Amino acid sequence: MPVPVLTNEQRVAASAKAVEVRTKRAKLRRQLKDSEITFSEILSVADSDAIVSGMKVCSILEALPGIGKVKAATLMETCGIAQSRRMKGLGTSQVASLRKALVGRVR
Repeated sequence: MPVPVLTNEQRVAASAKAVEVRTKRAKLRRQLKDSEITFSEILSVADSDAIVSGMKVCSILEALPGIGKVKAATLMETCGIAQSRRMKGLGTSQVASLRKALVGRVR
């Protein structure tokens, strides 16, 4: 596959967009950690919000208070979710399993 040739302006624009996306994802993870937003709110916008839909499920779970890498991996395995799965790729049964597993743990 040939590498696209970008002009300097296109390269700068792509870099700026990447920085913006990373900043928004970091802010979202921080809000989850600080309980400013809930996991249910994240699930409700996962299909419509491009920032949320592109995030990996494990990074969202790890951002929840009281859930680290090991608990997130165990939870994903229990719910039948691959480690590489992104939020937009979750099926309805996987979402239901996550909601059920997280009841009482997080808001």
